[in-house]
Amino acid sequence: MRKKLITILMISTSVFFIACNKATPDTTKDNTTAKKITIEEAKDIALKHAKLSSDKVTFIKAEEDMENNTKRYDIEFYSDNTEYDYEINSETGEVIEFDKDVEDYTIPAKPNKAKITEEEAKNIALKHAKLSSDKVKFNKVDYDIDNNNDKYDIDFHYNNEEYSYEINAQTGEIMSHEVDKK
Repeated sequence: MRKKLITILMISTSVFFIACNKATPDTTKDNTTAKKITIEEAKDIALKHAKLSSDKVTFIKAEEDMENNTKRYDIEFYSDNTEYDYEINSETGEVIEFDKDVEDYTIPAKPNKAKITEEEAKNIALKHAKLSSDKVKFNKVDYDIDNNNDKYDIDFHYNNEEYSYEINAQTGEIMSHEVDKK
């Protein structure tokens, strides 16, 4: 009976110590709760470190993996012809590793097959808005191909209004227009 009691006591003590020493998955070594950052937050950290904004990059890869017992996000993106590689700790947001390489990567230019010029497209939009070029500030004049239709996207401001136009680059037809009052 005494041997059984000692055996049970030893097993119970062993189980107790094992349970006490094992950290739960949501705690750190100092028993504080670990806060995992999102993949979007990791992208923002990489962009801030690279001193770039999201509109200036193209993301190629953003995934979580485990290396050396550390969960991390592997983030890759291009800006112009430079490839950026980041490894971000998924719990702390710390930049573990990064590099950038100049590549032979170029964003292909869209060939301009327009029959009307940018100036002609701007004049069509201004005439429709009953405004002259000396009264407006152009924000955007871009040639674009959308669903096999080549067009000009034109945005300009007058007073507290923003005018947006899509002009068919072949015919000069106004495909759409909008005026937003601010």
